[in-house]
Amino acid sequence: MLYTFGGTPADVLTDASGNVIPDYPLIVRAAGTGASVTALFEADGVTPIAQLRSNPTGSATPGAVRTFRAADVSEIEYEYLGPGGQPLRWYQAGREVASGARDAATQALAAANTKLDTETPDPQTVDGPVNFSSPISAPNLGDQSAARWFVVSGATGNGVADDRAAIQAQLDAAHTAGGGIVFIPPGRTYGISTFLVVYADTTVWAYGATLKAIGNTGLLRNFEPTDLFAAYTGRSRIRILGGTWDGNAADSGVGTVTATTNVMSFAHCEDITVRDATITNVSSAHGLEFNSTARGRALNCQFLGYKDNSGDGSRDFSEAVQIDMAVSGSVGIGDFDATPSKDILIEGCYVGPSSRLGSFGRGFGSHMLRTGVYYYGIRIIGNRIENVRQQGIYGFGWRRAVISGNVVSGSGLSGIQLSRPDPAGSGPSEGYTINGRNIAIVGNTVEGAKDASGIRVFGASGGTYDQVTIAGNSVLGFNTDLSNGIHVEYCSRPNVTGNTVAGTQSTGIVCFNSDGANIGSNTIRDVGSNGINITGCNGAQAVGNTIDGTTSNHGIFVTTSSAVAVQSNRINAAASAGVRLSTSATGCSVIGNQVRKGTGSTTSGVSLDSTATGAAVLNNDLSGNSWSASTALPVSTAAPVTGPGGMTALPGSNLVDKDLTPVPALEAAISPAGRYETTSRLRLGTSSTPTSGTLYLVPIWLPKGLVVSNISFVSGSNAAATPTNWWFTLHDNTRKALARTADQLTAAWAANTIKTLAIAQTTAGAGTSYTTTYAGLHYLGVMVKATTNPNLISEGSMPDVVAQVAPGFGGTDAGMSTPPTVSGAGFTAGAFGTGSGILAYGYVS
Repeated sequence: MLYTFGGTPADVLTDASGNVIPDYPLIVRAAGTGASVTALFEADGVTPIAQLRSNPTGSATPGAVRTFRAADVSEIEYEYLGPGGQPLRWYQAGREVASGARDAATQALAAANTKLDTETPDPQTVDGPVNFSSPISAPNLGDQSAARWFVVSGATGNGVADDRAAIQAQLDAAHTAGGGIVFIPPGRTYGISTFLVVYADTTVWAYGATLKAIGNTGLLRNFEPTDLFAAYTGRSRIRILGGTWDGNAADSGVGTVTATTNVMSFAHCEDITVRDATITNVSSAHGLEFNSTARGRALNCQFLGYKDNSGDGSRDFSEAVQIDMAVSGSVGIGDFDATPSKDILIEGCYVGPSSRLGSFGRGFGSHMLRTGVYYYGIRIIGNRIENVRQQGIYGFGWRRAVISGNVVSGSGLSGIQLSRPDPAGSGPSEGYTINGRNIAIVGNTVEGAKDASGIRVFGASGGTYDQVTIAGNSVLGFNTDLSNGIHVEYCSRPNVTGNTVAGTQSTGIVCFNSDGANIGSNTIRDVGSNGINITGCNGAQAVGNTIDGTTSNHGIFVTTSSAVAVQSNRINAAASAGVRLSTSATGCSVIGNQVRKGTGSTTSGVSLDSTATGAAVLNNDLSGNSWSASTALPVSTAAPVTGPGGMTALPGSNLVDKDLTPVPALEAAISPAGRYETTSRLRLGTSSTPTSGTLYLVPIWLPKGLVVSNISFVSGSNAAATPTNWWFTLHDNTRKALARTADQLTAAWAANTIKTLAIAQTTAGAGTSYTTTYAGLHYLGVMVKATTNPNLISEGSMPDVVAQVAPGFGGTDAGMSTPPTVSGAGFTAGAFGTGSGILAYGYVS
């Protein structure tokens, strides 16, 4: 069957300012499925149409959509690309559907009170006029089972006269009949003096029609002022299809409405759909309100133009679409039982200015709460929001919400914000905490917000947002120093991943008081302050991010946090440090990051405050910057672990330019497992001979809690000749003996031989091992008394004048033979300066 579309005065392609758009391609899709319809024909039903376009400039009706026909599709959506490149659609039913009942009424019956035969494939026709005393029943009209059509008639339609009575009469008739379709003829502007009331099971078909407020109220609602409903028991299953709904807000001598009034509102109900409608010129309240509504839908609608007529600027926040709950002052009727709206879908809509008024306070959102009550199942998908005064999308007490694929530009505050009551406030929606949860903010584009943050999720102490995902969003271009790219605060275990942030005047990504946060795989470019700021978070991680350019501060900044992992990030052109562990950033790890100056003024790779204790700074690539270890790693007195075995020496396993790199990493790699050495074997290439009877102390770094059972030294090419005493010792950094081996007396020490001696005595008395009590500098002692001492494999030696400088190393006590007693009062080696500073190779095991 062929269905007829287009060709009416309402079928004209225009831009947001009302200008016609000639010769523009249109896609035709099947309504509901979105499938492309290609079987299109001219009005004759025979000539195929290869590409449907609006009429050209030279035609009598430029920009109009000519009459055409489609095969086997009774309801369609036109689609074209709007100014921003986004697809715009509007709905239309075939004329055989919309007017079938009326056509049949004039030609198919010979007498009144006869039911239309619309089920027979070829119904009989009877000449003569027909009068109706009851609604027309037409079971096969589109998707309207047993549809009843009520056609508005008797209206003036000039936008000045009051046509409310004519339209309300058909709404009442549909109500009396148990529901139906109220058809408002297109091509006219209907003046409405006060609210129309739509009842249950009613569809308002308003494509091509304009309804304009001419009094001081809105246009349509589903309740009478005296109604009282609980929960979702009010007038439900309502559809509003098409139409321009002009709230006619007063401004500069134009418009009549100064009241705070919704243009369209629904309360205590379920299954409400507003589709393809344009709601414009709203005064002080909302274009559309879903209050105490379950399964509300706003699909492919436009919300254009808003005026705060409060007189004191108090309505600067009003949403184009408000998602609300039934409390006094927030809904026009009772029961004031705090029933929240739930399962709300807003999809494919546009919010912006009208031809005479600016944009709304907010695009979509909520601003009313009661303790323990939440809005569940809110979905804001694929919308376009421009130049709102505050937030583009404002969630307040939302749970199980999806905010996806929206484009928000030019918002006065955050583009997208999830907020909470002020726990210390005294207002009706303040003074308590909430726990929003399970929020997905995915794939949105936010550009040019004027203050606050591009995306912000803002909980409170004791009232966190839990299970928040902020992923795959693009945030660009801010104008004040207060604006961050993405800001999460008081969120539990948020995931901020795969976002792109650029051009913010302040921080790229802010994470405050959000334990367990995962900030990963984000790209942050050209921001005014820190690339990533982690404050007051325990167990957070920043992993795999790319940060390129900060005007001030650091690439990644961590403060007042514990156990934060900063790993595998790439940081270029930070203004100060690539990574900064600031005040009280304790127990953090900075591992495997790459920091480059680039064209910036980066002063260091990884910087630590003195209170940033317990850190591990390992395997970071800080090369290519002409930095020495102390410049690349200014760690104050925090003494982070920088290499294997808990070493704290700089640069440790980190790569810098002006040190023996990559030797430190190579030394760590070649060190035998579990062995702590006085120096790397890679540095050995000579030998040194100690003076007979002198105790030499060689420096070694040991971790806390290491069990030392053996001490080893290695002879070179000369053996000990006629030894009488030789033994090894372990000392702390004050030279106090902690443990010693037994005296080997006259035992041979051959050339080129490792001698490993077991511990025989410790500070506690006889014992076979000693456990270290701190991490840091210790000494291994070696004393040999012989006719000819062996030479010891070493890194070399240096004069006492150099070696004895504190903390020092080298020869101490001379004239020794038997080992000292290290238990009881103990033994402390004498001052350095007796004999040269030998850097002998030794190790513990």
